[in-house]
Amino acid sequence: MKAALVACSDPMLLYQQDDIKQLKMLLEKEGLEVVVSPYLFERFENLTEQNKAQDLMEYFRDPEMNFLFDVSGGDIANSVLSELDYDTIRESRATFCGYSDLTTVLNAIYTQTGCETINFQVRNLLYDDAEVERIYFREHVLPGNVSAEDLDCHFLRGDAMRGRVLGGNIRCFLKLAGTPFWPKLKGAVLLLEACSGGVMKMTTYLHQLKQMGVFEQVNGILLGTFSEMEHKQLIPTMAELVQSIVPATLPIAATRYIGHETDARAIVIGREYSFD
Repeated sequence: MKAALVACSDPMLLYQQDDIKQLKMLLEKEGLEVVVSPYLFERFENLTEQNKAQDLMEYFRDPEMNFLFDVSGGDIANSVLSELDYDTIRESRATFCGYSDLTTVLNAIYTQTGCETINFQVRNLLYDDAEVERIYFREHVLPGNVSAEDLDCHFLRGDAMRGRVLGGNIRCFLKLAGTPFWPKLKGAVLLLEACSGGVMKMTTYLHQLKQMGVFEQVNGILLGTFSEMEHKQLIPTMAELVQSIVPATLPIAATRYIGHETDARAIVIGREYSFD
């Protein structure tokens, strides 16, 4: 198998170069042939959305490529969306993987091509929960065994929901609103998580979704972790906020295994899941 390490969002910092070298070696030990994008550490003023997109498309065109692991994060991933060749992506065997700001790319690819993408940050193979993450990666991500059962979900309201999983990071997902890359949410399960943001930000994001009619379209909501709110123990909690804003009939489930914590697992964007 073959994989590429790419960066559609903000340039990585120079101190992270050792992480990328270590990650490349880890992936090679898992049997992957690994190529690294030349744009991971490029200075912002030298980057354009065109050269990042061209780099990404080069990997999608590689007939031997299996995974594109985006190792970046930040703010500018949506800048590449209008530069991608979605017809080529549709025909590619490579699966795009990322999280956080890459929510924009994950959902755009699915919306434009119907191809599944994976919400997963491969850099977690290096961090606090590295040993467990490497086993999970080896047994679930690489062979394509990403399952709802791995998420250990519990229901806050209702007891079952079914639908294609769409969404991801709440702030970044909303960047797609009003664009051709916003997915059709009718009958979907809406995934929401966040790294930064307190009660006021989460409240405004939820009301924007409400005003867009999203909660009238989806079959349920799956909450991941909301790191700042949880670490600071902010009140009301995200679970309480969501239950106060969305319709009372909408099922809501939660998992601690999707989000920005280092033990996060994967979920496939665009795949139909049953939660019960």
